[in-house]
Amino acid sequence: MPAALVLAVVLGALATVRHGAPLVWDRPITNASVALRGPLIDRIALWVSRLGSTPVVLVAGVIGVIVAARRCRALALVMLATIALRPPLEWLLKDLVARPRPTGARLVAGTGFSYPSGHVLAAVATWGFVPLVAALYIHRRWLWWTLTGLAWSAITLVAWSRVWLGVHWTSDVVGGLAIGFLALSAAEVVIDDRHRRTVAACSSGGVRGPPP
Repeated sequence: MPAALVLAVVLGALATVRHGAPLVWDRPITNASVALRGPLIDRIALWVSRLGSTPVVLVAGVIGVIVAARRCRALALVMLATIALRPPLEWLLKDLVARPRPTGARLVAGTGFSYPSGHVLAAVATWGFVPLVAALYIHRRWLWWTLTGLAWSAITLVAWSRVWLGVHWTSDVVGGLAIGFLALSAAEVVIDDRHRRTVAACSSGGVRGPPP
């Protein structure tokens, strides 16, 4: 968590300096992506990018909260709070950093400032909870690892797609991943604390606490 926090802060601070001029690797990576574009991979990037779009993450997030609530109310509440707080946090950070998006060879429209990537934050806030929700229902380790791998692959591909489509710099998506990791880590701390309190309440005096 400290490393993720430092990474997010440093990238955000550098992005404020002359519109991100110190982040010298961003433009070469974007230029290389543009040079490698082709019809098939461009369509894949467009499709993958939708996994971080507002309609998709809202529907998936609501479904995830409902499924989690049947087994763990603490997880459901944390997921709901994360989904609700993600947009205002994203807008606040974008306004504070105020880094312009890449110009030129965009394959999709982009509105607002660039840092951090909203699609990446949305993907992490949605698909990043898949391992926790899956653990409530799945007892086969190989299946849990498969779903976890698919969830984090989706997040990574969303990050890649935003650079490939020309609407974000690489630093934007890396910063988004770092911030998302912090949010998920904080969510797990809250859930673990709630579970410990529940176990302690059940252990003392034989009083049955509420479901975790």
